[in-house]
Amino acid sequence: MRRTALLLLLMAAQLAVMAQRSLDFAEKFMTICREDSTIQCITVSPSMMEQLVKQQHADQETDLVQAIGKLKSMRIVTAKADYYQKAEDLLTRNKGRFRADRDYRTAGQHGAFFTRRNKKGETVELIMLHEDCRKGKLTIINVTGDIDEEFLCFLYNNKTFKN
Repeated sequence: MRRTALLLLLMAAQLAVMAQRSLDFAEKFMTICREDSTIQCITVSPSMMEQLVKQQHADQETDLVQAIGKLKSMRIVTAKADYYQKAEDLLTRNKGRFRADRDYRTAGQHGAFFTRRNKKGETVELIMLHEDCRKGKLTIINVTGDIDEEFLCFLYNNKTFKN
């Protein structure tokens, strides 16, 4: 009897943990497109990002390294440009979860930024869709973590953290 109760308790705890962990956009997109082996996804940890920044910007690293330290993960998905609409549709179908923030368009490229906020209103996920029409390539960059307004301004305006 005690074993059964313990087993049920453990199963309930595991279900609670699984329910709290939600898929980020890249994971969800990869699940939907799992049949296509040409779609690639790589995950970059914050420590890997920090090492890259230190090597490339040794004199200006402090603010950028501090911002990267707030991130949990970054996933980069690459696919054929045909998947752009599928990715955008997935984001817009989930309006309650993701919000369109900005978009851009040039002669040969276009894209959009989407964010997900937690119940406190803090940005916890940033998704950038980018289609290079000339190369026929889609790139999705999915960042999760503590994404503050300063970080978003840096990305959107391509300015340093001090400006």
